[in-house]
Amino acid sequence: MASKSKRARMAPKENLQRKFLLWAIAVLFIKLAIIFRIQGINAGSGDRVYFVDGAWLGADGENYLMGYNALLKDGVFSPESILNYWPAGYPLVILFLSILGKSWVLTTLSIVQSAIFSYAAYFFASQISKTRLKKFAFLAFLLIIFNPTLSLSSIAVGYESFTASGILIVVGLIIKDFIEKDDKKFLKHLMMSSMVVGILSFMQPRLIVTGILLNVFWIITRKGVKASSLAVALTLVLTLFFPAALIYRNNQAIGLKSISTNLGVTMAIGSGPGATGGYQKRTQDVPCITSGNSVQKDQQLTKCILQWYVQNPKESVRLFLNKSIFYWSPWTGPLGNGTMARNPWVKMSPTINIASNSKAGYDLVIGNVGKLVSWIWLLSGLAFLFYGYLILLRKNELEKFIANLAMVVISTNWLISLITIGDHRFRVPAMGISLFLQAIGLKTLLKGGKAPMVDVPALR
Repeated sequence: MASKSKRARMAPKENLQRKFLLWAIAVLFIKLAIIFRIQGINAGSGDRVYFVDGAWLGADGENYLMGYNALLKDGVFSPESILNYWPAGYPLVILFLSILGKSWVLTTLSIVQSAIFSYAAYFFASQISKTRLKKFAFLAFLLIIFNPTLSLSSIAVGYESFTASGILIVVGLIIKDFIEKDDKKFLKHLMMSSMVVGILSFMQPRLIVTGILLNVFWIITRKGVKASSLAVALTLVLTLFFPAALIYRNNQAIGLKSISTNLGVTMAIGSGPGATGGYQKRTQDVPCITSGNSVQKDQQLTKCILQWYVQNPKESVRLFLNKSIFYWSPWTGPLGNGTMARNPWVKMSPTINIASNSKAGYDLVIGNVGKLVSWIWLLSGLAFLFYGYLILLRKNELEKFIANLAMVVISTNWLISLITIGDHRFRVPAMGISLFLQAIGLKTLLKGGKAPMVDVPALR
């Protein structure tokens, strides 16, 4: 009888990358079936009513459509206020896709977002499968591509899907380069990663912090501090080109040099002694005096709010704790806090069905039982995430590197929420990476605390 080791050598090797590809394609086709069934959604109000086919509306869907229609009417340099108050990047992306046909542009948008998401999940999981973390790759892939909120956001009008996919692609590219360590391909990988980060910051400028830190951390780890200056300069030039294009657009449109003018207002909502840290309506109570044009007022308000945090440490700690709870809160239930009311998953969530069917069901979901379940959901998710991170930190160089890459993504998005508003929607761009760390923690726990690592000779 053949020994176990011999039988293992004789067994056919599992082609994980092919499995990832087939699943990614299957999920894409399921989404296509959904996309072509979405018809006749009224969006907007008053004189601005839109008939939306092929996509659901995300949290700011109407605003993006208003921006897109202004671009159609007036051109790229439209002076419409919504295009400079909020970043014009995502409406410009919709405008670009309208080249394929204006009457079905949102159908095109959903298809493109869904295709990119499927590819991003496939690409990221494929890179993980080439490392000693191979046995975690399939679980991570399934958690990402079948996560209802993350996956279905690709059928909604909003930047979240593009940015979540982009971060998966960037991290996958960095891991790919770190595995291969081919100096001839390093520059190509760096340029690709920098351009993806630039496009992400074009749609959501706050992600520029995450993207630049990811690339700089990679460059320094790969090349060392002394040899990194030229590579860092290159990634900054390629990345900043895209938000600079938005500044140029706004300057040509209204004569103001800014990406957007909503940062100060957003920060003011989440600050002050009367604030909860969320979006609850209230009067701004931080005494900030501003003057000048909209850009100057935004800059003055931003500086004033930052000074308030420094001068009021106790209030800051209270708000940071609240914002952290809101940021990691469930999509529904008594702890849910943010702008995910249009989350496609909410329409199917069993929690919502229970709460809407009867008063007893509502009391169950919103009452003490619901609070207990919500806290268990929130704390267990964080526990698995940090457990997965600590597991990787105890492994070899590559696993430590991947752990720190993941934490750069998660911590920067979390930090930005702390100084602006606590909103569970803000964690969607980093969800793919969060789910990856949670997969590491979950599978290790199920294995009795022993991480199932694979020996990869080339990575010893």
